[in-house]
Amino acid sequence: MADASWLDGSSAAFRLMIATSWLAPESWRKKQEEAILEAVGANLDWMEYIRLVDRHRTPALGWAALKRVPNLKIPEYVAQQLQKGSDACRRQGLTHSMLLAVVLKGLNRAGIPAMSLKGPILSFDLYGDIGLRQSNDLDLEVLQEDIVPAVNCLEGLGWHLESEYSPPSPRQWKSFLEHERHITLLRSKGCTLEVHWRSDWDGPEKPSLRWTSSIPSVWQGCSLQKMHPIDLLLYLSNHGADHAWFRAKWLGDLARIHATGLMDWRATLEHARAAKQTRALLTGLLLLREVYGLPLPDLPEEAWREVPRSLIKASLRALRVSEEPGTGPLAIARAGLARRRRARLINPERTWRETVASLAYAPGNLFVLRLPDSLFWAYAPLSPILFAWRLAMRGKLAKRSINNPAPQSGPGAIPRPRI
Repeated sequence: MADASWLDGSSAAFRLMIATSWLAPESWRKKQEEAILEAVGANLDWMEYIRLVDRHRTPALGWAALKRVPNLKIPEYVAQQLQKGSDACRRQGLTHSMLLAVVLKGLNRAGIPAMSLKGPILSFDLYGDIGLRQSNDLDLEVLQEDIVPAVNCLEGLGWHLESEYSPPSPRQWKSFLEHERHITLLRSKGCTLEVHWRSDWDGPEKPSLRWTSSIPSVWQGCSLQKMHPIDLLLYLSNHGADHAWFRAKWLGDLARIHATGLMDWRATLEHARAAKQTRALLTGLLLLREVYGLPLPDLPEEAWREVPRSLIKASLRALRVSEEPGTGPLAIARAGLARRRRARLINPERTWRETVASLAYAPGNLFVLRLPDSLFWAYAPLSPILFAWRLAMRGKLAKRSINNPAPQSGPGAIPRPRI
């Protein structure tokens, strides 16, 4: 099913994880089952497979794919572990679905339009099941002018902003809205809600066209908007490319969409060009060929030549990494630099002015050093010093967490990225 040359030297457990990182539609089910049987029959280390499933966030998908294969023999203790992981994923999906309904109901009452992003709604749209696709948080998008009333509404529903965000000064808040894409709210039981107001490819002055092409829908009796299928594909492609596709579940989402055969790829490519997301889209499609053996869509040959091979190689390397990304200061610094280099490759039209501005701005700087608005200009020259200080604080917090695993908060705590 996947390209043999890419999987050369991979363990049977890794090949099985790849084969079960999506649920193929009927037209591709036989090929998926063949890949599963090949891996299971190749001296498989089942405990390695369980670890990889956890690393790539595919417990329910993996178990569902395995159960579809007739007469597949799985050791009893392994089946119990896989079933346990799948059940936990499904319970989480049910919990998130109920929380999402409460959030949407509150936003409906306040007259605030909301658009769904990923989460249980995406799981249902892709697989007809809210519990198959694992997600650790909820994501919604609102219009930028609705951010403040939306946050106020959600706080009335029991959510609260991370301590690092509060209270921002007017100038800090303005800068945050200009540079960032979402803000995070928490609940006492640990669930997080990311409220977005723009995508990665929207400029701060450009109103999002996703809202005009979005589709009115209903979720558990609550009104919401769903992205147009082309916008959804670009959103998922951008998210995966931004993180080097290091989780197989993200590619599995694209594989499911592609394998259904319902996308108008010419229109999608045209839309991607207008949004300056051509490389993000085509990188994802090229990876589907390398990883799952799916055919490339019928697009002009010159389009494929636009994608640097280094983007594909970097993503394949990221998929192979068996551990979660490091959380130490040096690991975070290296990851940040790699992400900026990747952003330049994904969007070569990005100006150097935009790149320098992104380096000078960091949301953590606004909260570790509370400058009055009259001195807001000083954040730019102080950025290298504040960056070093935040890295040092990360190191201290990492050491402290060894003895005290409770989450840290307060002005010295730097928010960890949520993916």
